[in-house]
Amino acid sequence: MARNLCPSCRRSEGDLRPGDGKTESREVSLASIQSTAENGCSLCSFVQELIEQDKTAPKKGGSEYESAMVRVEDHGLRFTGQWQGALVIEVYQPRMAFWEWIVRCCSFLGLHTASQPKLPTPTDVPAEVSCEHATSTINRWLKACEDHPECNSHNFFGAQLRRNEVLGRHAGSSLRQSFGLVVSVLSCLRIHQKVKGFWGGPGQPKSNPVPIFPKRMIHLGERAETARLEATPPSPTVSYAALSYCWGGDATFMTEKGSLKDFEKELPMDKLPLTIKDAFCLTRELGLEYIWVDAICIVQGDASDWEEESQKMGHIYSNAKIVLAATRSGNVREGMFTNRSTAQLSIDTPSPGSSMRARRNLNHEIIVSCRTKSDYWWDKHIKGTFPLLSRGWGFQERMLATRIVHFTPTELVWECQRSRKCECGVMESKLYPTMNNLGSALRICLKQTNDDRSMRQMWREIVNSYSVRKLTQIDDKLPALSGIAGLLKDCSGDTYCAGLWRRSLPFDLLWRCDQSGQLQVRKRRSPSWSWISVDGAVKWPVCQNPNEDQPLKYIRSTTYFECGAKGIEVCDVVIELDGEDAYGRVRAGRINARTRLRPVTIRRASGGRWSDIFGTEWEVLVCDSEPAPFWPDISEEGLQLDPCRCGEDIPHIFHAMEVMKSGNITGSWEEALVVRFIEGSKQQYERVGVVANVSSNARPWTTAKSWFDSLETNEITLV
Repeated sequence: MARNLCPSCRRSEGDLRPGDGKTESREVSLASIQSTAENGCSLCSFVQELIEQDKTAPKKGGSEYESAMVRVEDHGLRFTGQWQGALVIEVYQPRMAFWEWIVRCCSFLGLHTASQPKLPTPTDVPAEVSCEHATSTINRWLKACEDHPECNSHNFFGAQLRRNEVLGRHAGSSLRQSFGLVVSVLSCLRIHQKVKGFWGGPGQPKSNPVPIFPKRMIHLGERAETARLEATPPSPTVSYAALSYCWGGDATFMTEKGSLKDFEKELPMDKLPLTIKDAFCLTRELGLEYIWVDAICIVQGDASDWEEESQKMGHIYSNAKIVLAATRSGNVREGMFTNRSTAQLSIDTPSPGSSMRARRNLNHEIIVSCRTKSDYWWDKHIKGTFPLLSRGWGFQERMLATRIVHFTPTELVWECQRSRKCECGVMESKLYPTMNNLGSALRICLKQTNDDRSMRQMWREIVNSYSVRKLTQIDDKLPALSGIAGLLKDCSGDTYCAGLWRRSLPFDLLWRCDQSGQLQVRKRRSPSWSWISVDGAVKWPVCQNPNEDQPLKYIRSTTYFECGAKGIEVCDVVIELDGEDAYGRVRAGRINARTRLRPVTIRRASGGRWSDIFGTEWEVLVCDSEPAPFWPDISEEGLQLDPCRCGEDIPHIFHAMEVMKSGNITGSWEEALVVRFIEGSKQQYERVGVVANVSSNARPWTTAKSWFDSLETNEITLV
């Protein structure tokens, strides 16, 4: 029987019985589907015809055809092309109306009957999106959102604020942090005045949080024909829109010191880039008089103004009535109201000469679950089609927005704290549950005080998703995430340490670089032990317990790997800030820890199986132990490997620095940093990667021999 199965769809000829939904998805090449279609598989032949009708599909003979892949799911009945703009195709055999009454009887007897597709029937989307169409659609969604309590309170930033801290990103910036940050007395007095206003003074009941607004907004005239920059009205209930967009490499329209006074009188409408013009028009049609656009509302080139306003960024997007996201536009000149690549999908497609039919849906995977994808996948599938999703600042803007509308290449997509919606209606179906909603997971996490595990997992999932995105100014790596960091600080009371958390050390140190991306020759930022020192995507080890509890709502997380583990002693953490923002840029940082070091040799692993198992092409040798997987932070050129430095009498420049040893019931392994001694220093080391003392032949991860048990502990400094 198995000999008659098609190698692509893995079904026998004529078999269209529905699957049970329990099989894992797999990928086959587009070329293989064409091959099995030519060899007589009618199912693959039908799918091949549908793919050829898709304008986005790679064409045979083209440069991308041979590498094009198709994901196959649902026992070979659902096919999704792994290229930009591909549709989801599900093949089924329809049942006739007068057979409906016998379906239950046949199912009870275990007999096969014709089936209906699991994909929902989509609504056709117009090929053009105008300001009027967008206004009508967004107003309908806004009306439904009025009934959502979580979307209509100004308490996103939680009720856990302490009396000695300010809202959001200001939190802790005036305090004496454990790492020794002290700001001026005048700054402390200024911040304490804000706190007093928020809490109502001694002996008075705590008031509702007063929203923090930007210093300036853009006031729009009738029909958005005129606009000017204004100081934000003092009203605590001012309604405004905020724009989330990509500047592009040659953005030139912005407020500078020399143009500030002129823009306060009137903005030159004829010089506005198209995306900003479209946002002005839509904002006014939605009945709002104000909009916030960073390039205009923040004085560019004024470091003081930028630092002051960037600290409010989380509040600006959270307190906006609506965030308008130009998700499909790669620069500010492309606009929001453009033609869309749509097809008629509301009517299922019949197969000529067969009883088969196909239902097609727009692919919503990028919007729903892009956080789980690799660095390589982002560069290949997202950067060109959804440029805003690949932008670092855009991540926080989306995460903290109470309501956001994405202008995508195919339709409008709505996200609020209660729901996701789209023009075609598919995202409201059971096909897309609320799982994998990182923003909603954050809001739930912020309500859980004194829960270190939830916070650790939440932060790691945030960094996993954020780190794959790109920044025009790479030094914005911490500022572009500081609004979220401030929220978690307020919730947990923990100390923020250059992208890591004090109570999560030493385990937070074990982040790994995604090896599918391009590693830099050297680290561009300090400290080397933080993920901010590298430019690509990072992730943490995966929990080896398949039955792990899931404390986070809306997403599945496996980043809490330290259950039952023993970590090294972290004696001190010192951070030198570059400015006054406790969650912003840093100049340097050091960690003093009591640990053990073991010399190691780094080399490329032999054979492809190693990379398949561990996701890296590198390994290290430690004494007489078997090779262990190594995930470098920098490229081979940056490591400066010297094969002549492998003799017993030659000092090693690389060491494995013990960080943790797992000892739970599912297995035991060791995790260590690979560090390099800084010549001329006194016991100072820089991180160059991370290594796991595990066996490649065991699941879950285990190790037969410890690297460190026989060594003495010493105090060293990581910089």
